[in-house]
Amino acid sequence: MTSNLISCFRRPLQVVAFSVLCLLCCGTGNAAVNVRDFGAKGDAVADDTEAIRAALAASPHVHFPAGVYVISDGIDLPRSARLTGDGSPALGSFPLRDDKEYFVDGKRHLLPGTTLLFRGTANRSIQTLRRDRFNSLRYALKTQPQSSFSIQQLAIALDMTVIDAMGRRTTPATDQRSDCDVGLLIDDSYAGTVRDVQVFGHWAKAGLSIVSRGLGDNPDYNAFWNSSFMGDVGVALLGSDHEDGPGLSGTQFHGCRLFASDHHDRGSQHFGTAALYIDGRTAGKRADLNGHSFFGGCIRTYNDDAVVLDHASNLSFHGVVFELPTWKGRGDSPRHQTGRIVGTANTRDVYLFGCRMHDIGLDSLAGGMLDGVVIAIPDRFGAASLNRSGHTVRLFTTPKKGAVIQLTDEGDTTNSGRILSETGGAP
Repeated sequence: MTSNLISCFRRPLQVVAFSVLCLLCCGTGNAAVNVRDFGAKGDAVADDTEAIRAALAASPHVHFPAGVYVISDGIDLPRSARLTGDGSPALGSFPLRDDKEYFVDGKRHLLPGTTLLFRGTANRSIQTLRRDRFNSLRYALKTQPQSSFSIQQLAIALDMTVIDAMGRRTTPATDQRSDCDVGLLIDDSYAGTVRDVQVFGHWAKAGLSIVSRGLGDNPDYNAFWNSSFMGDVGVALLGSDHEDGPGLSGTQFHGCRLFASDHHDRGSQHFGTAALYIDGRTAGKRADLNGHSFFGGCIRTYNDDAVVLDHASNLSFHGVVFELPTWKGRGDSPRHQTGRIVGTANTRDVYLFGCRMHDIGLDSLAGGMLDGVVIAIPDRFGAASLNRSGHTVRLFTTPKKGAVIQLTDEGDTTNSGRILSETGGAP
């Protein structure tokens, strides 16, 4: 009797245990699969595109053991995708990183860790709601709209030559780059995580692009950690041209490095478009890409315009290093700047706290806004400043005059306007 009773309870428990196991391993699709089990070689020679697609069809969680996996067309990630590698190589814009040895012909296979190497011409693309150069985007890797995702510990690199056989940097005409617009395309996806991922190469439009297309909820709250992004634009956050188009907010970058395409021979006069580009709506009347934050890391380019903002608001930079060296051989530059943040009348509310910077044009940025403020603590004078519509209030101290308050219409100097100090005179 007792044994029969125990047996009756045991059977449901066995059924439950088996059901849980099925949910963990099969039903939820979260069990990791090894891409090599689907025929991927990872030898920097064989085309692994179809093997990767087969692995993603089997499970949204795909692991890439160390190797260089060649892809020759766009890879579409499934819902709730999770890609993991065995570590990403330390790729970045020269001369910040010394990675030229890997991008000499015949040495791609030496890349350490895990790399997805795009080779050839991209055919898969999306159409956005824009009417500018970003209206169509051909991609190497694309997320699924209306879904979260996770990508960790790998690189997405464009196949190209950085150093020629003579040890010289290539030019745009000789770099033999593959043809693709975007390395990593976040397509209306939300709450995704990218950690320890390097997107490297002369991507024609952007290394990383987050696109809001109005396919459902906005692609908000994506987070990027300890990663780097390089392309003609390093990072592009893009809205639509529609007057009441979709928004995009809450993006966070932690310890990330943003580069423009600066690898070419300096005499080529090619420096990429910008390290960061944010544009909500090119036809809209108000800013709708808002609330994006950058914590640590660096923004680096030889181009005059380091950050370009249009229809963007409430942007904050915390402890970011603006590494914007000038290139003296750039004789045809219309401005001869050392790197700036530029905006339009549709830009508003930009905040910089504890950043390392020089003259990045904050007074000019604020002067061009119809509304909003630029606050820098400290600014390039070591002061706390608030700029609005061409007017500046600055608080600072000097050894001789003590605490100083400056009210001025010339934000690029500490010696103009009305100046109040502890001793009553101008500092």
